[in-house]
Amino acid sequence: MSWDIYIQDLPDVPSMKDVPADHSPGPIGTREDLMTRIKEVIPFAEQQDGDWLFVRSTGIDLSIQFHMEDTTQVRYVLVHVHGGEQSAACVSAILRHLGLRAHDTATGDLFDGHGLEEAL
Repeated sequence: MSWDIYIQDLPDVPSMKDVPADHSPGPIGTREDLMTRIKEVIPFAEQQDGDWLFVRSTGIDLSIQFHMEDTTQVRYVLVHVHGGEQSAACVSAILRHLGLRAHDTATGDLFDGHGLEEAL
């Protein structure tokens, strides 16, 4: 199964339905800083074309796309989950390391990977 997870500036609310209608997510960091920090958690992530990281190993199949606010600031990171039983744990580890939250398009709610990162 394939789905997308949007890592972005989200308020501290229990679910997506509680995000205020007027909430406008701000930038989440610079491309270089975010790429470096993701590679701290997932050192085998491979960068391509400046705005992409690919994470492929046994049980993990992700492509991570950086959507820019301007030439340096990232508006959000889109994680394309292509499969793999450890992919959700990988995304959970990234979120915890970055201190950010994410919208899971498979459920329509916040990504809840709590406890999954121990599986990595």
